[in-house]
Amino acid sequence: MDKLLVEGVEVNMKFEYNGNLLEDERINLVASEIIAKYPQVSIEKAKEAAMLEGKISTVIKTVNDELNRLYNIMLVNSNNKNIVSLVYKDFLNILRTIDENDNNIYINLVNGINDYLQNYSDFPFLSDYQ
Repeated sequence: MDKLLVEGVEVNMKFEYNGNLLEDERINLVASEIIAKYPQVSIEKAKEAAMLEGKISTVIKTVNDELNRLYNIMLVNSNNKNIVSLVYKDFLNILRTIDENDNNIYINLVNGINDYLQNYSDFPFLSDYQ
């Protein structure tokens, strides 16, 4: 399994260039990358998360690329808190690499996801934080 180093944090999820693929091929590729990292995620949910992700057209991945994928995995699996908790740990590890003063939308999601995990609210939608 490929490892990507995102500003000092090791992430065990492959991010392959897929800008040249047809939509179905791209979705299948991203779904397989998700399942390789999180085998608990069903193929159906992995494909749902992949559909929410845009094409990867560059070799260099950003922290936001990784956070977006992790958010999408949590969103489509929001009915399974075990999976959300597992993915959320990786999400938090990557957020630790971001300056807290950055106005990063994913930093703003932390309280919403925590509230969801503690049964205080529904899973937060990214659009509510933009």
